[in-house]
Amino acid sequence: MKPTAQPRGAPGRHVYDVIVVGGQVGGAISAALLARRGFKVLLVPHDGQGAPYLHQGFLLPNAPFVMPPPKVVEPFEEVLAELGLTVAAHRSLTRPALQLLQSERWFELRSDPKERAVELKRALGASSDAFEEAWQRAVTQAEASNGLFRAKLDFPPEGVVGRWRLNRQLPRFGPFEGSTLPSGSPLRELLPLAACVAAPSPLTGARALGRLLAWPSVYPGGREALYELFAERARELGADVVGDEDVVEELGFRGASASSIRLAGGPITYRADLFIAAMDLDGLSRLVPEGRQSAFQRASAQLPVKKRLFTMNAVLPEAALPRGLGTLALIHGVLVQVAPARGPAVEAEKGELRVLTAAMETALPLRGGDETQVRAHVEQIWKALEAVMPFTRARARLESTPWLHAPSVVDGRVEPSPLFELPADAWFGVTGHPTQSPAKRLLLASRQVLPGLGLEGEVLAAVRAVQRVERTLKRQDPLNKARQSA
Repeated sequence: MKPTAQPRGAPGRHVYDVIVVGGQVGGAISAALLARRGFKVLLVPHDGQGAPYLHQGFLLPNAPFVMPPPKVVEPFEEVLAELGLTVAAHRSLTRPALQLLQSERWFELRSDPKERAVELKRALGASSDAFEEAWQRAVTQAEASNGLFRAKLDFPPEGVVGRWRLNRQLPRFGPFEGSTLPSGSPLRELLPLAACVAAPSPLTGARALGRLLAWPSVYPGGREALYELFAERARELGADVVGDEDVVEELGFRGASASSIRLAGGPITYRADLFIAAMDLDGLSRLVPEGRQSAFQRASAQLPVKKRLFTMNAVLPEAALPRGLGTLALIHGVLVQVAPARGPAVEAEKGELRVLTAAMETALPLRGGDETQVRAHVEQIWKALEAVMPFTRARARLESTPWLHAPSVVDGRVEPSPLFELPADAWFGVTGHPTQSPAKRLLLASRQVLPGLGLEGEVLAAVRAVQRVERTLKRQDPLNKARQSA
């Protein structure tokens, strides 16, 4: 019998096995897996990243979102299969051709090799063969790292014993070659979407970027909709999932261990045996008592934000877009994603409305900062797009950016799209924080655990946190145990 879904609203109990806090995808995955395996779970999005932000009646993404299909990301496919979401996820994904648009030339990276060869020859002439060869090598390099992840290693390693075990097995893997894309290739501009790191390692370039080049896929509604897919499944499996507007006022402690949370605007305390944070340590540090903040701040400083992916959204009629512009394009260093407009304001509008989401990498600090600086970034994006769409901006119904219009960003709860600088001793150049946070009974399932692997890293971080919960609470799904031993 299918478990009865909990109604939206206040949590249904005061004591849980696990409370998951944070709006990153790893949090919703953790909550769904734990609920599927029989744990009593509460999921609190808190930081606003699990839902699009609302501006003048339109629901807008925090950032562009492109992903490889689950079938090439084995941990993701395994999670979908366990949760019964394989069909729903695969049916929702689309595979648009990536367009590279400049004032003097337009071309598409089509999936069919013959069509791609003709298109490249038309656009690039004599240099088309070199472009195709570099693209093919970047794509095939992604397969070279499969053995590392199929070995199910304790990765990232936990503690002295974990590091010793991994060191013993390292000779079986690597070294990994970096991306063979030329330094000036526009395809390198996809790196901030492949993984949230400022200086990608060879493994990041080979695995995260290579897969994105081969199979760029779009999930309708973006990362926020992917989060909701898992959050809704967690709700169906019996977890309590509070609304997107609910935030945590305080994370309580008993001695050195996390013990409870209290939601803003309410006196009730919710307790749990274990906690999972699917949010960055910088934001998490604001929830802990003042005497414990220094430990979280020191840990956060070990993974500093050096760059950001700045995002602007424009709502406009479909007719305002250039003819031939598809769903996904790179235009003079700016990534552009086009999707149908959503939100209560759409019904009042006549005609087809689209949301153009444009993003570029920046090294400037923007969080909670200078509006003049933010506006300057918006102007910079439009200047880059002008060569391809000179009359589009004049027809925009709305211009918006999370830095000025997303409540969770404005009030400092979240950094929308940080690009982290990894420590010099990061394993394979992709690891960040360990699963264990600076506090006991508080685990991490955030993008900061394996930031160099992008979406695959978030899935692996969630799976790792769930495994730690099972070991700590001495409970394991017998079907999952049988699968692991098979």
